[in-house]
Amino acid sequence: MQKKTDQLILELRRKYRQEQPDAQAREQQGFQEVSLYDGLCTIMLPANLHDMKREHRYAKYRSLIHPDVVMTDENADATFTFSLAGQAAEGEKTEQRMENLRADMHKVWKQAVFYDTGIVMTGDMKVPWMDCKTFCLDGSLYCLLFLFELPGQLILGNFHCSFPQYDRWKPMVLRVLETIEKQGVWEEP
Repeated sequence: MQKKTDQLILELRRKYRQEQPDAQAREQQGFQEVSLYDGLCTIMLPANLHDMKREHRYAKYRSLIHPDVVMTDENADATFTFSLAGQAAEGEKTEQRMENLRADMHKVWKQAVFYDTGIVMTGDMKVPWMDCKTFCLDGSLYCLLFLFELPGQLILGNFHCSFPQYDRWKPMVLRVLETIEKQGVWEEP
């Protein structure tokens, strides 16, 4: 029985890959340097992503708190978001803050399925991340959340796409995190 199930899964994955654009083809499109928060930092994102229009943000993110920056593809399926997450408490590490976020999400999002955690190094900066599967009206989403500290400010990033595409996007997203570079110091407006 298990062998039949494994064969069915492999066949479905093969068929799905034939119907979807290849992840390597996406990467061949190149990357663009994106400046965040008035030059506070930069990150290299896939060149096919663009800034989501404000009215589309309100339609997609219906809560009162919207991400500050939303970069998405033409179908608004593969999306990176960035939000200011306050200042780190004295002596608090980004890894601990990410663990706390994961624990809080576990309490609130009972239906979510949590997967991996890790740390990506970009220069001397640690970027902790976690990923999970969440559910929405028309299916499920893959989310990879990450947190990084810039002088005076924490930034919460989120990548999300439809769940069937996660295995194509996850390795690329982790490589993107390696491209985060500090450029300036946060100053209160």
